Amino acid sequence: MKDKTLVLSIALNGYQWMYHRELKSHKEFANKHGYTHEAVTKPVVTALGVECCWLKLTLMRTALLSGYDTVLFIDADAMVKPNTPELAKIYQPGKFIYMAKGHSNRFNSGVFIARKNTKTIAWLTKVIDARFNEVKIENNVGWGENGHVIEFSKGVPFIAELEQKWNNTFDYQLNDYIRHSNCGPMRTHYFTNLFHKVIFYLSDKVIRIIKRRQTSINPHNVDNLLIVETNKIISRYSKLTLS
Repeated sequence: MKDKTLVLSIALNGYQWMYHRELKSHKEFANKHGYTHEAVTKPVVTALGVECCWLKLTLMRTALLSGYDTVLFIDADAMVKPNTPELAKIYQPGKFIYMAKGHSNRFNSGVFIARKNTKTIAWLTKVIDARFNEVKIENNVGWGENGHVIEFSKGVPFIAELEQKWNNTFDYQLNDYIRHSNCGPMRTHYFTNLFHKVIFYLSDKVIRIIKRRQTSINPHNVDNLLIVETNKIISRYSKLTLS
């Protein structure tokens, strides 16, 4: 029986319009190989701001717990090429999480494959629960979940490194599968960089206002915001769960 696989993307806060071509390539890849596809594009603006990237971990965990065998998460700004092979070709015995390294030679969670296993669920939960903890300087990327992913991936035997072609963030000459502009050398377009600066600025302002309001009502609401937003999205997107 073929694995039940979900191809998941999250595109909020304007990313759903900026990267519509990339999102289309994710859907085409999923359709080609018979995978389920879901692109989370609402709410249009999330109270999490740029920290909405943490949703990838909570939604992946939800999908695996609901019955999916595999979840492939792809960042909205990553283009999947037509030559990308089916995921079964990269699976290894005893390996349940797969990522490639970026231009800093650290894991880049923009393309993240998670296989259903108790170790996977425990690892995802551990990272999510540590989201308010600081990471070491050598693992820090400035914002988001990627620094925590880097820190908690070190020395973990069930995490495998993918070839760079699965998440190419810096080599223009590489015959890659997934080309990811992210915040590295691939993102050179002036308008794109300006868009990201504006999004970061506005997201920071909005989330500060929301946190102040929520803290004044209930100090615990801010800590629960990720879970609240996760549950709202799950209720809106039926393909995120199989139950």
